[in-house]
Amino acid sequence: MALGRDVTALWLIHLTAIGLVILDIAVRGWRIRLLIQSDQKPSLWRAIAVNAYGDAASAVTPARLGGDPARFLGFRRSGIDSAAAVVALGAERVIDWVLLGAASFTLAVTLGGQAVRGVGETVSALTSGAALRWLVIVLVLMALSGLAAHWYRRRHPGVLGRSLKQAWGYARSMSPKTLVGSGTLTATSMVARVAILPLLLIPMHPEVNVGAAVLGSFALLYGQLVLPTPAGVGGVELAFVVGLSPSLSGAEIATLLLAWRVYTIVLGALLGAVLFLRATFSGR
Repeated sequence: MALGRDVTALWLIHLTAIGLVILDIAVRGWRIRLLIQSDQKPSLWRAIAVNAYGDAASAVTPARLGGDPARFLGFRRSGIDSAAAVVALGAERVIDWVLLGAASFTLAVTLGGQAVRGVGETVSALTSGAALRWLVIVLVLMALSGLAAHWYRRRHPGVLGRSLKQAWGYARSMSPKTLVGSGTLTATSMVARVAILPLLLIPMHPEVNVGAAVLGSFALLYGQLVLPTPAGVGGVELAFVVGLSPSLSGAEIATLLLAWRVYTIVLGALLGAVLFLRATFSGR
């Protein structure tokens, strides 16, 4: 009976994680559709598909460089004019960074002590033993990815190479109702994504501090935005292992890391690849 309850609980955990992924995908599609200031708005499904193209491109390109160009091309193929697509993507960037700043400040105020202790423990672990060798490898990967990203930006500045000042101008041109609605959807997406790691972790390690789990999830997810490697590869994994090794076994960490990567990166990227191939071969 206990085994049956454990299996049922495991299924419920993973079904809930899939539900969070679906919620995140849906609200991000709704958000970008809301930000398209055009008489010919894409359908919600089309907006979801275009976002999925960006997820797939972001996952495999240094510094997520392929994400917005892929979405821009997706909108152009959907009949959205260039100006409306650029304005929507620029305004979305501003909303993301404002909400990320607010969330970072809130977490720093409420969980700052845990964050300081966690950083100290992580630095200590990274500068000792085998972790130091892996850290050197990760730093080399980051340097190479950073050089690749710099080369790409110089060779292909493109219409999406807009400054934050220009993006701020795009956001200011929108109505308060649109901005509030988009901000609410952004916050919903952030909560859904951050909740995935604690959902997977707490049943494996019931003694874990919920605040620390939320803080770690936030740092691992959004730290990828400043890491030049595709999807933060290397840096995220190293931080994941170092942070959890005192509490979980190697097999448990590997299982948790794989599940978390599937839910936060792989499913969205796979959806984008499938939809892109389907649209390409169907001519739509």
